[in-house]
Amino acid sequence: MSLPPVTVEHREARVIETLVQQGLEALIVTTPSNIRWLTGFSGSAATVVVTADRIELFTDHRYADRAPLELESAASSASVTVAIHDLGARVAEVTGDDATVGLEAGNVTWSLQRRIADDWLPGAELVATEGVLEQLRSVKDDAEVARIRAAAVAVDEALAETVSALRERPTERGFADRLEATIRAGRADDLGFDTIVASGPNAAIPHHAPGDRVIEPGDLVIIDVGGRIDGYRSDMTRTFCVGALSGDQARHYEVVQAAQQAGVEAMVAGAPTTAVDRAARSVITDAGWGEAFTHGTGHGVGIDIHELPRVSSTSTETYAVGTVATVEPGVYLRGVGGVRIEDTCVVTASGAERLTGYPKDPEV
Repeated sequence: MSLPPVTVEHREARVIETLVQQGLEALIVTTPSNIRWLTGFSGSAATVVVTADRIELFTDHRYADRAPLELESAASSASVTVAIHDLGARVAEVTGDDATVGLEAGNVTWSLQRRIADDWLPGAELVATEGVLEQLRSVKDDAEVARIRAAAVAVDEALAETVSALRERPTERGFADRLEATIRAGRADDLGFDTIVASGPNAAIPHHAPGDRVIEPGDLVIIDVGGRIDGYRSDMTRTFCVGALSGDQARHYEVVQAAQQAGVEAMVAGAPTTAVDRAARSVITDAGWGEAFTHGTGHGVGIDIHELPRVSSTSTETYAVGTVATVEPGVYLRGVGGVRIEDTCVVTASGAERLTGYPKDPEV
């Protein structure tokens, strides 16, 4: 599958503009996914310093050759410096010792903050920043959406190939292993996250870890699965019934499906993410199961499996064209089972487009 190249030069300008708006003279970026988004570097060891006129990526000797190649491929203007024992001094050369410097509060440990304050930049004013790059990352460009879509298609294909095995009475772990192996053998580079397979009463546990329970005829089975292609992830949940749905199971499923549809329809540019949560949650509440919907209605997806925006009753974000996020209501009845339906969607000028396309026919 041919994918458009990911380039970062337009991202660099947006980050620098945000830096100036926040009154910062420099930003030290330490979150790996933020570093990848900003520079194209995918290695495990890097620190990036951004100023109004310069971006410098510091790494170690393991990536001395790889880092410049990845940055060139992403059309990054950042320079690469190999620095280990003198990292603090090198960072100070870029920021200046008396600058106002932002640190990523959600990633910087207490020990690193003290090292920066005491050893690297003792004369600087350090500012804890929240979500500077994460807010920018929440709106995807066409190349990012293409990768998320490709990861979703890879999972759709793998699930179509394996779902009939639910009738063979596998264990939850056995089916998860089979599905994951099929994903890896297909178009995806890897899994998007650890697969959830929850059957029977275990399906009432939203994040159940697949175990040794045998999947039996009549069980509801929640399968929450994702793929990863070129660093970008997908996320999808489908609920199946092994055999025909009972009357109670059919109502359970229909309510969640209606809630999910209502949430997707509310996912439009300019709307607060609370609107999607409210639309989905009201359907479930009206059915008498409000207390059985125990989590938020979604989250952003991209380089990380959980990104901004948050989609819950207390979130503060707003959808924009290019926002990629999930809609995933669920109803969990303790001792009975659960139903969750989830799609990863992208906001377009005309509404939400589902990137995950596996059919919502529950009976296997």
